[in-house]
Amino acid sequence: MISFKGKPSADHLVEHLESFIQDTLARCTQCGECFKACPMTEYGPGLKEARPQEAVAGILDWLKGVPNHATSLDWLKVCTQSSVCIKACPENINVMKMMRTAQISALGSLGAQPALKSRDEKDFFRKINAFSATQLTTEEIEKWQR
Repeated sequence: MISFKGKPSADHLVEHLESFIQDTLARCTQCGECFKACPMTEYGPGLKEARPQEAVAGILDWLKGVPNHATSLDWLKVCTQSSVCIKACPENINVMKMMRTAQISALGSLGAQPALKSRDEKDFFRKINAFSATQLTTEEIEKWQR
């Protein structure tokens, strides 16, 4: 865990992300359980037919800065940070953070060529956070997914 002396800076954030990326790359087995648990995969083009292991491998490639999987980009586009993936991971990786970090990479902020456009709506992520904070029951989630 990184400890900050004084006010955190951009350098601290970069150091934190680099540490998180290295840990994730070391621990992820690419089992695909996070992809299987994701409630959004049925909404992205081609994701219903995608192989979970390939989608996860593509996300890890974004973390490495060498993206080459269209499937992973499609998954990044539909991710709403529901956090369902976190519980599904047998390696206890914060998959939601992994996805967010890959999105940052896909936006070009970690050195990779930009492949995503930033959201035009300034409140997009605030709305997602508000929705995910509603703490829906399993029955309510199933109803929303129909």
